[in-house]
Amino acid sequence: MHKVNEAIQVIICSLVLAAVAIWLPYYQVETGSLLNQYDFAQALAWQEPWRLVTAHIFHLDARHALYNALGLVVVCVFFARHFDVRTWLNAILVIATLCSILVWLVGVPERFVGLSGLIHGLLVMSLLLEWAKQKYSFNDWLPPLSIALLTLKVVLEIAGLLDSQILLSQGNTFGYVHGAGLVAGVVAWRLHRRRLASLAITPSKSTATDNSRE
Repeated sequence: MHKVNEAIQVIICSLVLAAVAIWLPYYQVETGSLLNQYDFAQALAWQEPWRLVTAHIFHLDARHALYNALGLVVVCVFFARHFDVRTWLNAILVIATLCSILVWLVGVPERFVGLSGLIHGLLVMSLLLEWAKQKYSFNDWLPPLSIALLTLKVVLEIAGLLDSQILLSQGNTFGYVHGAGLVAGVVAWRLHRRRLASLAITPSKSTATDNSRE
């Protein structure tokens, strides 16, 4: 029951984030230059570091925001059981920040906005957590197949062989954002609480062994 309540809380958090993302394009119309202050910009990434995170919440228009907001909620509904609010927020921050840093390192695109990189990272992280429950057995073929297809999709995007009808103004550069999101998702999976817990247990076992020898 406690796990169910935690999953519901995570879904509520995703709905709040999705609602903010959908509302922002309408607010941007009133403010005019708001998007330019909070998007990712190569030249301003370190002078204005909030852009590393805020870029993921802003969108080009209401349609862009709606599609990404729905994607975020769907991923969270399917995989909320793997998180509580704290670990979900940690994953969001890690994926968003690292995704932006990787885009900065690659240098493409010079500017971007949108939740899609974050969604890709959260999805691959969730699939890895799901597969981990099966001890990475290939008998449970759905998670590894999904990860492989997701990776193939991003490769095709980067190669310019798969276009986005929502992001035509960005050409094929959105594939680099999605690819950065995948890498960030793998890192977030490694930093998930179960991984950290296992690291914490190891030293204590070693200490116990040393004490018994004494």
